[in-house]
Amino acid sequence: MTCNPGWEEIQNELVPAQTAQDRPDLLARVFKSKFEELKDDIVVKGVLGRAIVYVQLHKAVLKHMIHGPCEVQNPRSPCMKNGRCKKGYLKIMVNNTWIVPYNPWLLLKYNCHINVEICCSIKNVKYLYKYVYKGPDRVSMEYIDARWVCALEACWKIFYFPVYRMYLAVFRLQIHLPDRQQVRFRPHEPIANVLERSKKTMLTEFFYMNMIDHDARNYLYREFPKYYCWDYKNKTWTRRRSHKKVVGRIYIVSSFDGEKFNLCVLLNHVKGPTGFDDLLTVNGITYPTFKQAAKQRGLPENDNNIRQCLLEVRDIQMSLALGRLFATILVFCLPIGVRELWNEIYPYMVEDYQSTFVTTETHRIILQHGKHITKYDLPISTGECDNDSTVPRLIQDELTIPNVDEELTLIEKLNNDQRVAYETIMTIIDRKESMIFFVDGPGGTRKTFLYRTILATLRKAGHIAIATATSCIAITLLLGGRTMHSRFKIHLTSDATSTCLISKQSNLAELIRRATIIIWDEAPMVNRRALEFLDRTFRDIMEVNLPFGGKVLILGGDFRQVLSVIPKDVKVLHLKQNMRSINDEEFAEYIQHIGDENEPYIMDDLIKLPPSMAMQWEGQHSIYNLIDQVFPGLQEHANDARYMVDRALLTPINDDVEQLNAKIISQFLGDEFTLHSFDEVEGDTQHLYQQEFLNFISPGGLPPHILRLKTGALIMLLCNIDPKVGLCNGTRLICCGCFNNVIDAEILTGQYVGQTIPIVGIYLPDHVFSHGQLYVVLLRGVSQSTTKLLVQKGRIPEEEGVHTRNIVYKDVLFPSS
Repeated sequence: MTCNPGWEEIQNELVPAQTAQDRPDLLARVFKSKFEELKDDIVVKGVLGRAIVYVQLHKAVLKHMIHGPCEVQNPRSPCMKNGRCKKGYLKIMVNNTWIVPYNPWLLLKYNCHINVEICCSIKNVKYLYKYVYKGPDRVSMEYIDARWVCALEACWKIFYFPVYRMYLAVFRLQIHLPDRQQVRFRPHEPIANVLERSKKTMLTEFFYMNMIDHDARNYLYREFPKYYCWDYKNKTWTRRRSHKKVVGRIYIVSSFDGEKFNLCVLLNHVKGPTGFDDLLTVNGITYPTFKQAAKQRGLPENDNNIRQCLLEVRDIQMSLALGRLFATILVFCLPIGVRELWNEIYPYMVEDYQSTFVTTETHRIILQHGKHITKYDLPISTGECDNDSTVPRLIQDELTIPNVDEELTLIEKLNNDQRVAYETIMTIIDRKESMIFFVDGPGGTRKTFLYRTILATLRKAGHIAIATATSCIAITLLLGGRTMHSRFKIHLTSDATSTCLISKQSNLAELIRRATIIIWDEAPMVNRRALEFLDRTFRDIMEVNLPFGGKVLILGGDFRQVLSVIPKDVKVLHLKQNMRSINDEEFAEYIQHIGDENEPYIMDDLIKLPPSMAMQWEGQHSIYNLIDQVFPGLQEHANDARYMVDRALLTPINDDVEQLNAKIISQFLGDEFTLHSFDEVEGDTQHLYQQEFLNFISPGGLPPHILRLKTGALIMLLCNIDPKVGLCNGTRLICCGCFNNVIDAEILTGQYVGQTIPIVGIYLPDHVFSHGQLYVVLLRGVSQSTTKLLVQKGRIPEEEGVHTRNIVYKDVLFPSS
């Protein structure tokens, strides 16, 4: 359907001397209303029926539905390509040679171009999807590569009108307790017939199929319609012959429905049950209720989980670890009955340490999360936690950060670029001037090495130097580091006028006043508003109307990885020498070409990968070949921490990560442990969000609902629990054991943690889709021989080798970088 600027609704609203092209907002709204009416005519009223001919129809066809002419009559027509019409006209028809297929009733009613065809051929389907998924028209200009959006299309998007809508086949699944299924009958129907017919339901037949079909036991109840089809007449499940995608949904069951709700929970977690009794049986014991069975499987959350967690740790860990876990639970879990929990666990926490040390350590963990131990119902006085010094603890902690001997010798190891940057920054500090620096350098140029040198020099001289980073894994490489949001209380979501949550009379404000320098690593990763918040806050605290209150601020990062957010009035310091891949200069140069978009393109955005790195895609077994390349002899090295820390598999999409993890976990020896998350929406007291829905989604930054582990498997921490001891977002650990409520894991240590990975495998089931993604993933490697890429769609017709996409917005890179 194409908008007709001559519609009366449009023309009547135009003022004198105004044309329809001057009112894109009007065009969008009128077209939207007519389009909605068209859908109602077709879907609800079913007007695509018998055709009736009118005199007006002939005029409408001539005006709106004529294609061309083209071919010999007009060889310069836009539809001509290689001497032929791309649309296939002339059509072999009688008298309608140049007519686009249409429906007379719709054409007469809407008086605009409406192409009506049955999508029965692949060409028509491609034509349809081209319009559904096409973006703004792309145009190559002399100086920039731009996208052109017409005013009408812009208004359509501004008004949030939908571009397309697709309806999936959703199959609703019945759920009922034993012999509590819904019964339907006709008046005067014999009761025996009613009972016989009601014995079979979707759920009972699901149980029956699991008894007779071994393959059926691999699926949950909600997954069953994807592989089996329900026969309504015979009330049986049969194996699905077509590959039609069907989404199974169990009828909504409220948490207030008791046993029925717990039955629903079990059906969403237990594969292949053969009956209600099978669901009630756990570890050979049959429980009388579904609630008890679900509880034994660890599915519903209950108040006893926290207590059982602490008791399990008591048996496997030392008292210090128990105390740290207790403090972590106070901060993140908000348990009920804190005093009773403390009284039960406290004797075990002081077995190996003095009570004051346990109290101090507990308070330290609580304090670093912005809370105070006095806020909890604990038998601890304020005097046991606070010291007598007049210097705030926050400032004491910064002044007492220990300088490792190795840190003090770093200045001797600076290369030329690093030394120039170091001396430039130190000169500004010695002169007590104000300046904002941005340290720009590709990954591997040792920006962190430069930061550590500056921090060690200043702290040795008695200065306060605040080290921060956007991600927590980066701050583990800086002594005394904290995330920027944690250190300066930056809002995660705020408006353009917000500031950081720092009072001018607070200890944190005093720390900012005393600080000589502030370092912010990975600055390009943050939203620009975070910089604006910090700027306004520092100006207010310092009472100086200069950028960032006149402080010396060092921002660091690499615009080849993410897009720019840095203001233009900063002093840029460039680091160019790649120190990570110093033993493979060819690899370092190749990565630099990728990041700078200097690697030649074969076609579109596709580049050719070096043969030494690329693996040929030969089917799904190629994934196992990649795993063997990265983790050779996995079963023999399952508990070898050094072996694990030197290897990793990387892929851009979370769904692909889960598939890779499942394949790798299956290769470990031993029993598999299955853990389930407790999902809820904060403030949802009415239980408006169903458990099934919350369990199904996996937002970025959160683990999947079902976590499957084996001893020796790698784990990545997804939140900042205790950065001081290395437990932060991105920390890699190795699983040493798994219990009902506790995962026993060891932090992987080594020079490569958080930086590079000696042996890395990269799996790309589809090409990268954002600026700098290929560059970032290649930076994890150290050489071509130990970096392997498996690209599923890497073949180009008539071209040898493996190819993949490299997306770089070159305009955001610094010219001299």
